[in-house]
Amino acid sequence: MGKTKTNDSKYLLLLIFAMGTYGCDGPSKKTTTESMGKVAFDASDKELARAFEWAKTTALSYAHDNSDPVGYWYEAALPNREAFCMRDVSHQAIGAEILGLGKHNFNMLLKFAQNISEEKEFCTYWEINRYDKAAPVDYENDHDFWYNLPANFDVTYSAYRIYKWTGNAAYLQNTDLKKFYELSMNDYVDHWDLGFDQILDRDRSMHLKAGPNSRFGSNRGIPTYNEGGRGETFLGIDMTASIIAAYNAYSEMLKLNGAVDEAERHHRKAERELEFLNDFWWDGEKGEYRSILYANGEFDYFMVGEDQAFLHYLNYFDVISDDEKLEYIVDQYQANFDKLIVELKSYLPIIFYENGRSKLANTMIVDLCSPENPRRDYPENSFTVIEHLARGLMGINVDGASQMFSTQSRLEKEGDWAEMKNIPLLSNKVGIAHHGTSKTVASNQSGGTLKWLAKISGSHAFLYVNGNKTKCDVNASGKFAYSYCTVELREGEEVTVSAVP
Repeated sequence: MGKTKTNDSKYLLLLIFAMGTYGCDGPSKKTTTESMGKVAFDASDKELARAFEWAKTTALSYAHDNSDPVGYWYEAALPNREAFCMRDVSHQAIGAEILGLGKHNFNMLLKFAQNISEEKEFCTYWEINRYDKAAPVDYENDHDFWYNLPANFDVTYSAYRIYKWTGNAAYLQNTDLKKFYELSMNDYVDHWDLGFDQILDRDRSMHLKAGPNSRFGSNRGIPTYNEGGRGETFLGIDMTASIIAAYNAYSEMLKLNGAVDEAERHHRKAERELEFLNDFWWDGEKGEYRSILYANGEFDYFMVGEDQAFLHYLNYFDVISDDEKLEYIVDQYQANFDKLIVELKSYLPIIFYENGRSKLANTMIVDLCSPENPRRDYPENSFTVIEHLARGLMGINVDGASQMFSTQSRLEKEGDWAEMKNIPLLSNKVGIAHHGTSKTVASNQSGGTLKWLAKISGSHAFLYVNGNKTKCDVNASGKFAYSYCTVELREGEEVTVSAVP
């Protein structure tokens, strides 16, 4: 009992701090169109720098102000649809935050949340257009519409990721968003039989109400983001990965709202789903993941071409802790990345950066932004390139609850350098410059004092903070060891952390 009260107090204090910074109704008034696109990037690799500039300019060209009926929004669907889709928004959101589009993110996720309903089987609108309507290409009526079932979980996970990056308490406290999370993680799971103990026995065509002349048929409830395959798809591995990520995200949001017991209940659900992932989707005899289960009981594993296997979602949803299994996925994508569609490629560079393959990640980003890429104007492409460079190459991650950000250089060679300025995170703007993998300079360009977790690759007895020998810790648990220390970064202050004086 005493432990629960202590945790409640801790999380409520963090929430009060965040509310004081942002309020409960939406992004801070600082987040205006005037702050859009201020982030800047340069590097010794000039092709990479040019790719960033193209991605930034292109992504911002898809951003729309408050003059449309739907409010602030950016394009996140097939080009020229004038709409935003649940999967695409979820994937583009962090890139959008880095570009200063916080108002847009909040408004679009709120639109999804506000349109969830029991009449639609606890689904919302898969795709919303600039007129604040369900996009007609995917929607006929509440009984006949297109819907990929991982979407509710993807949006829930995305909301938590945005909270972590921004510290915006509205993602925890807004009434419509909270209702969406609660319905998605409870009623939606039960209504569609998506729990680990039901999903293999579920009716693949459940909840079809539109009759034989429906436009969408069983596409109203596709249990994966994979829309191809060589037969009737019964289930995809990304369905399982998405529900694990959403349970974990919802659990953390409940904790931050002081609902510790409820948070623990959903955390246990995540653990049971993870057991199902490891027991059912991993083929121990073949030593590889299954990716699609068909209605006839057969599986597909890794696929390329038109029928893409979405194993990258295991990384995107952060559900793999086994280095060998992760290495298998990375190897498969490295061997086949030139055969993949743009939507899938847009998930990959960060996976390569995080797994010691920076040269390949750099090449992929340049290729994605090249005029020779016939689908480079797909909105998801440009937005995610921004995130890949910030979180992948620069290794920037943020934790809104603790008001801390971390960095780790993933430059390929010691002679390389890269610098990113005016990065919006929490209520601050920061600058990061990496010199090889052994020296990082961070500046708090505006905003209150931050905690900076500076990570330097390799195992070191000491790190040097502004040239002063400083004790550090070493994380050697993964495949790539790094040393780290925590530095307070006041407004206007610049600090250097390095492996050598």
